[in-house]
Amino acid sequence: MTNEETLRFIAAHADDEVARVALMAHDPAVDLAFALQQIKGRQKAREKLPDYYACPEVLYPPTVNMEQCSSTATAQYKASLVAGDTFADLSGGFGVDTLHLARRFRQGIYVEPNAELAELVTHNLTVLGAPQVTTLVCTMEEALPQLEPADWLYVDPSRRDGYGRRVIDLSHCVPDVLAHWHELTAKARKGVMLKLSPMLDIRQTLRQLPDTTDVQVVALHGECKELLFMVRKETGPLTLTAVNLGTDEQPFAFTMEEEEQTLPSWSDGVGEWLYEPNAAIMKAGGYKTLTQRFAIRKLAPSTHLYTSDERVEDFPGRCFKVRSVIPFHKQGIRQLATEVRQANVVVRNFPLTADELRARLKVRDGGSLFLVGTTLAKGEKVLVVGEKA
Repeated sequence: MTNEETLRFIAAHADDEVARVALMAHDPAVDLAFALQQIKGRQKAREKLPDYYACPEVLYPPTVNMEQCSSTATAQYKASLVAGDTFADLSGGFGVDTLHLARRFRQGIYVEPNAELAELVTHNLTVLGAPQVTTLVCTMEEALPQLEPADWLYVDPSRRDGYGRRVIDLSHCVPDVLAHWHELTAKARKGVMLKLSPMLDIRQTLRQLPDTTDVQVVALHGECKELLFMVRKETGPLTLTAVNLGTDEQPFAFTMEEEEQTLPSWSDGVGEWLYEPNAAIMKAGGYKTLTQRFAIRKLAPSTHLYTSDERVEDFPGRCFKVRSVIPFHKQGIRQLATEVRQANVVVRNFPLTADELRARLKVRDGGSLFLVGTTLAKGEKVLVVGEKA
């Protein structure tokens, strides 16, 4: 895909600052644009795609494809959810998901309309040990009529329109899975998996995809990265699973019926410990179910914070040892000013943003203390001062 001079140039400057490399004098035989793309991609892969970074033969795509592709961690998680004889990735992109899915299937198909990107990914699949994947250079819509039934179909619709603007609604994504939903489910023997934006409203999307059997909310190191809507041919109650990759937290799974029917445990105030669920659970919405799985009490219906008098060691999220609870009024603010000069400010169900509260209290950001502005069951606004356990 390139010449030896360019490959040597890439290897010589693999760890250099890309902007500086762009200004260097170089052999006219060097394809500088391609070299810069490779250097930038490889540097991005160091953290995001360590398995790609470890293979010097891997070639990298333009920046937009690197930004949109799955990380190794999230791709491995998706692959762990499915297995079978054949699969098809109908929106291939940079092929990270394709690679990890291929390790769970005997054969696979990678679909990508961009011929240059498809050629690059085909090369990478070979050097990374997935030669059993066949490439189709076409769109999902063009591929479906010629596609033989496969055990699993995977689609990651683009969240940008033709002008590069982000879109949220599933019907505005490309390819349009809703318009081709019947074809997709007809060609899948075991099921269909969709990777969707974490910005999507789960309940609204479930109304658009009423045959969904499970939703996976995937976070990485505390940041929500993707929603997986899965339609398995097996029937069963709709299950939501919140997983926070990169931690030792266990996945938190519950059914919608369980959440709707649970009567939560309420607290009259803040106890010795305060808990904040991880981002995946917050997105999944298992707020009431948490009080049944753990010995904790919820602070208020719209306050997604919890408390206990004895520490719960395995809570899936952040835990704070409470030092004091101060009413949010003039006297309380004066009291806080004498006790806290620096803190990490967090707000949950509170009338001010974190920045507004920090400015109001005149506290510096950072340090070991956390200051949580929140609302209790009777509507009382309080400031909880604590230390992260």
